[in-house]
Amino acid sequence: MGTFVSRRDFLKTTGAALGVAETLARPRGAAAAEELVVVGWGGAHEESLKKAVYDPFTAATGIQIKQVSATNQLAMLKAQIQSNNAEWDIIQPGSAWLWRGAADGLYEKLDGGVVKAADMYAPAVHPYGIAFEVYAVDIAYNTKRFPTGNHPKTWAELWDLKRFPGRRTGPGWTPRDNFEAAVMAAGVPPAKVYPIDPKLAFSKLADIKPQMTWWQSGAQFAQFFADEEVQLGYGWGARVVVLAREGKPLAVEVNQAILDQTFYAVSKISKHKDAAMKFIAFASQAKPQAERPVIYPHGPTNRAAWAQLDAKAKREVVNYDMPSVLLRNPEWWMDNEAPLLEHWKKFLAT
Repeated sequence: MGTFVSRRDFLKTTGAALGVAETLARPRGAAAAEELVVVGWGGAHEESLKKAVYDPFTAATGIQIKQVSATNQLAMLKAQIQSNNAEWDIIQPGSAWLWRGAADGLYEKLDGGVVKAADMYAPAVHPYGIAFEVYAVDIAYNTKRFPTGNHPKTWAELWDLKRFPGRRTGPGWTPRDNFEAAVMAAGVPPAKVYPIDPKLAFSKLADIKPQMTWWQSGAQFAQFFADEEVQLGYGWGARVVVLAREGKPLAVEVNQAILDQTFYAVSKISKHKDAAMKFIAFASQAKPQAERPVIYPHGPTNRAAWAQLDAKAKREVVNYDMPSVLLRNPEWWMDNEAPLLEHWKKFLAT
């Protein structure tokens, strides 16, 4: 098992030591024939990264990007490393998978000069990955049924079945997000959600369960709203924003949003580690990060990129500094998700 360093300890001890990336200054000739395989999540998410990040990176460095997609990236990466079969160079783990993969020794530790820590929001910087986007689980609603302004604005209001009647949806494949939403609905302020009280979370979820249709994938979550099978719910807000951009009567409420991040991490057995570090340095710059939210509504992790977004773009994405938002604690879920998952399955089955 590899050495694991918590985000808190890392930021305290080494955050200030990260310097300006020098990798982009390396000669292009040596890298021109290289290719990096980046595994992502497919669909519009990866199409937006190709336009905003991958193609500009290739134009700047000559390094080609081959895109592949997979849902269970962590298990597949572990199998590659165990068999010493390097199929991928760069992985896109969420925070829970970044922390777990780092603990299991699946990622290459990042070069000290990959990013300048002061340029990034502090939670985006980890010894084994740099976050390239921040996204949220938001309250979503049908604007025909609940016009903006007359919709649930807090988790407590979403739980109010009398004031806001209608079929709801939430993630059925994990207790994550459900637990955070439930305890905030019970009155726990965002700053005090962790450590989560599972008994309180299950009790509060039981109150709303009769009106819930559980989604099992992001596509299903979006489809429930697109088909108007549900009027309210919570899930990956970017999916709803994309539908709203297409003219669907939908919107999200970012108050009390549950934030998470997607990182770029380098496979421990990648044969192109220098090129991978160069890619992460490029992807962390303000320009690609400011262009990407216009195409796909995930927020930037570079501070200057957020400042460059216009008012419309800022309304459609989330940011670490928004009031009353909660950033997921991956360390808590590392310790608790496995035993809670069994209880969660029983909860759904009864």
